[in-house]
Amino acid sequence: MAHFVDARTRVLQEESTKAVLSNCSDPKADLAAERARATFDVGELLHYLNGGREKVERKAHFAELISRTEWGNKSERYFQTREEQYVHGLKVAFGIWDFMKEKRLGISDGRVLRSLVNAPGGLELHIGMFIPSLISHANPEQQAKWLPKAQSLEIIGTYAQTELGHGTFVRGLETTATYDSDRQEFIVHSPTLTSTKWWPGGLGKTATHIILMARLFTKGKDYGPHAFIMQIRSLEDHKPLTGITIGDIGPKFGFNGVDNGFLRLEYVRIPREAMLMRFAKITPEGDYVPPPPANAKASYATMMYVRSTIVQDAGKFLSMAVTIATRYTSVRRQTTSSKGQRETQVLDYQSVAGSLLPLLATAYALHFTGKVMMQMYTDFERSRDRGDFSNLPELHAFSSGLKAMCTTITSEGIEKSRLLCGGHGYSRLSGLPDMYTSYVQNSTWEGDNNVMFLQTGRYLIKSLLGAMTGKTLSGYAKYLENAQFEMKERCNVSTEVQWLDPAAQLAAFRNRAARLCVDAAEQLKQESGGNPVFEGEPWDNSNVIVIKLAVAHSQYVIYKNFMDSLQGIRSRGELQPNTVRALADLQGLFGLTVLEREVGDMLESGYLSARQVKLLRAQQRALVKAVRPNAVPLVDAFGFLDYELSSALGRSDGDVYRGLLEMAQASPLNRTEEGPGWKAVLEAQMKKPGSRSRL
Repeated sequence: MAHFVDARTRVLQEESTKAVLSNCSDPKADLAAERARATFDVGELLHYLNGGREKVERKAHFAELISRTEWGNKSERYFQTREEQYVHGLKVAFGIWDFMKEKRLGISDGRVLRSLVNAPGGLELHIGMFIPSLISHANPEQQAKWLPKAQSLEIIGTYAQTELGHGTFVRGLETTATYDSDRQEFIVHSPTLTSTKWWPGGLGKTATHIILMARLFTKGKDYGPHAFIMQIRSLEDHKPLTGITIGDIGPKFGFNGVDNGFLRLEYVRIPREAMLMRFAKITPEGDYVPPPPANAKASYATMMYVRSTIVQDAGKFLSMAVTIATRYTSVRRQTTSSKGQRETQVLDYQSVAGSLLPLLATAYALHFTGKVMMQMYTDFERSRDRGDFSNLPELHAFSSGLKAMCTTITSEGIEKSRLLCGGHGYSRLSGLPDMYTSYVQNSTWEGDNNVMFLQTGRYLIKSLLGAMTGKTLSGYAKYLENAQFEMKERCNVSTEVQWLDPAAQLAAFRNRAARLCVDAAEQLKQESGGNPVFEGEPWDNSNVIVIKLAVAHSQYVIYKNFMDSLQGIRSRGELQPNTVRALADLQGLFGLTVLEREVGDMLESGYLSARQVKLLRAQQRALVKAVRPNAVPLVDAFGFLDYELSSALGRSDGDVYRGLLEMAQASPLNRTEEGPGWKAVLEAQMKKPGSRSRL
């Protein structure tokens, strides 16, 4: 409704408006000024991090195209009901599928499209685990039968492993698959309440087929968990098949576009060929043929693939959160010490910069570790295809530890980024609350983080004990060959600037991890009364120090990956010196921030002196100041589009307040001026006789 304002009112207000405007800042100008401070070529780093100029431009082109589609429209994403989220997630999945067919795009482009829309739905595990499981565990005949159907979406699958009573402890699964040699069939059954499959994404209302993890019984013997493929819903009317009870488990902390489900099986028969038999097999007569000894844990390959992708994605999600927080704190102004002066940019406060810029450095560290982790998995796949599983133990150990470490860092980092955005960070329109509630599941799924740390710690202690008997170690555990030497080592840093030396930082990470490994091994020996026992009460009583060891080792690995990646960039001449310098500042800031947080261990061991800690802290503060001018350029180099971030606060033009107002106007509560509560409640209540004050 038009509002008439008379001339006198306008004149009276004019002076007040001028007074306010004299101290106001244009957030768009502030962000532009931040970009002008860059000491390196942002475009060069942008293209390097994202695989080249062509990929950057291709992603932007895709975003422009899909943002115009009904399924790619994000304007209502923060206002949808759970049912709307679920249906929209399916529309997105099939919209991307049709878009890929129309444009004849490959799998890598499909990943880009899914990341751009970021609307998880019922096909997440079909893409992320069902198809990879068929590739990893099915024999050629089974792949020929099932993969074309899965890849064409003729069937939709999920991965049904977790149960009400068991998650990370896979060997404890209670669902059974009992072989009937007379009929050459398996009887799959849920014998207990706690054997109910619980949590698989897409199981509730979407999947027609599952990869079922169940304990294989044949001729009266339990052979442990194996993978089976089976149909659970009709392809005609989508109703559950006989003997199968399925449903949705209800609302969750986040990720509510996905229909995580439950499943109970009642004496359901499936053919012998339903067992995925690339490695282990069942003969028609019911004889169990185990996988080769070197491949005893082949069934864990899919989980390790998923854990590797989780490590890779950790850097991406932390980078997104840090991008939003950095842009917003660069344009948000708060408080001035002198009347008439502009308020200070929030990022210029030491308390903010000292919290946020180390997170920026950490995001870069996780980016490079993610690349290394996926390369390790790719190398494993090549070896596996040759029948070589020798690197499986190391991959299992370090994918476990890095999964736990990286998801912990990212979960905490997203929340810290939200807090640094102040009150507006609490709004879902900032993008940060939804990012947190959707991401934090990664700390639990595919292995509870504490259990993952324990698996890594077990591997490290066994490696140390092996090295003490003359065994040669390889990979990230090789430093444990010199663990006894590390126990006597002392840091030789004597000046503040010496803490900039990557070798000095790496030595501190390595020494702390080696000492903790020796300490953990000694405690385990004491608890065991002699030779270490990696189970039962001795192991349980050593859990705390073993987890601490795994954390220290994972921190060492992440720093080493950052350092090695930067050395490789230098030696290959892939980036200009100014760009390398900016990355070196981040590497140093990441390293010193982690070491500063863990100085207690190094003071206790005698590796560091109190004076060296003071020097470390001074250099860490200096690096925060050094990184500050490049803060916005460094997050720009991540290359996230506004469409991708879906954040009013993370807008690339800096116009954050207009963004908040525009997004808020789309709220369903704003569809009418009076709001939905007027007719439903307020009108009758407020018009009751005697409800109005008589004063």
